[in-house]
Amino acid sequence: MFFSFHPPFLASAGDLIRDVGNELITYSNQMTTTHWGIVAGCAVAFGFLCLKGSGVNR
Repeated sequence: MFFSFHPPFLASAGDLIRDVGNELITYSNQMTTTHWGIVAGCAVAFGFLCLKGSGVNR
């Protein structure tokens, strides 16, 4: 057999989803109020930019 071990890029989708979830939980536990405020502000700004549109159709 070419590989005698399973390379990490052949991980199952379930393993990848679990790893991403664990990373998000770790990051969210370390975020302060200031961090959450910046994330919320960016989300609101992005929402307004999406609502405004590109103006190409006008």
